[in-house]
Amino acid sequence: MTTILHSTVTSKGQTTIPEKIRKALRIQPGDKLEYEVEGERAIIRVHPGIRSLKGVLASNKGKGMSFAEIREAAAEAARREDSR
Repeated sequence: MTTILHSTVTSKGQTTIPEKIRKALRIQPGDKLEYEVEGERAIIRVHPGIRSLKGVLASNKGKGMSFAEIREAAAEAARREDSR
């Protein structure tokens, strides 16, 4: 089922993301959003960024990994999350 929600854009180009959308996407203050434009539609995703690293640095999973390896692991985790 498709739900249509509305918000208003201010003169500064800002808008408030409706609560149902924030909850559905688990958007938290400080999260970065990605926008992809397809014709007259836009796809909005939460940028995985720090979320994909959650727990990696606090555990031994990232121990001994270079920054590039950690970044690649984060990108792979983000790809897996996007495919869900």
